[in-house]
Amino acid sequence: MKSIVLALLSCLTACSAQQSANQPLNVSQYVEQTCYSSASDELSSSFDIFLDDRRDELDALRPELTDENFQQLHFALRHFSTYWEQLEIERNQACEQWAACQYITATSTATSSMQPSPHCEAPNFEYNVSRVKMVTFLSDVANLQLQRSGE
Repeated sequence: MKSIVLALLSCLTACSAQQSANQPLNVSQYVEQTCYSSASDELSSSFDIFLDDRRDELDALRPELTDENFQQLHFALRHFSTYWEQLEIERNQACEQWAACQYITATSTATSSMQPSPHCEAPNFEYNVSRVKMVTFLSDVANLQLQRSGE
């Protein structure tokens, strides 16, 4: 009889351990997986490479520029980098709100039998706008060109 109870207890322990291993992601894990995948960092990596290239070009042109002009251009590159970081923060926050809303909607038993929840529309819109701002800014900065005077 004791061996049957021990076998039953070990089976229950094994089943509960397997069940906890198969539990779905919690909200923070879902947000991390959704918003901070390697694919979302590709745009930032491209921008960083682009700015590094512009800094190298500026350093190469240093002898041809006045000190004031060099400082202005150097300041502009730093400003671009700072603004990009602000856009990244904005995008990350919007993504986190949207992903949390998606997770809560998907795991809620009350809304699972209903149509898709409209509660995530505003965070989804904010997230999309934040991504458009990043792409637009990258495009605008990439279109800037250093123009030399005809002197």
